[in-house]
Amino acid sequence: MSFDVDEGEILGIIGPNGSGKSTLFNCILGQLQPSGGDVRLDGRAGHRHAARATSTGCGVSRTFQLLQVFPQLTVRENLILAGPGAPGHACCRASSAGATPGSRAAADRMLGFFRLEHLADEEAGG
Repeated sequence: MSFDVDEGEILGIIGPNGSGKSTLFNCILGQLQPSGGDVRLDGRAGHRHAARATSTGCGVSRTFQLLQVFPQLTVRENLILAGPGAPGHACCRASSAGATPGSRAAADRMLGFFRLEHLADEEAGG
């Protein structure tokens, strides 16, 4: 497999069970050693670099299909709660413009990025 992801781009990997999606991400994030080829982040090759991807804030993260939201809280409040503590997390990347992860400003940047400003004050359960 070979692909490039440009700065600011979001790439989704879709495929059936057993097609290697999790293995691919585990190699990218440095949790598995690829059996062939190389993982390059910011043009630099090497498994050791990939293993630090999520702890150095270079913008690589992984999400899971566990959709845990607080239905009585607003969409913005859910984003604020999701922000702290996850290096490489989308809300943490929003902090590059001066917003603190877990802040209203970081949540508002994410709402803007996904063009969801109009839903910011709606209950997430809606």
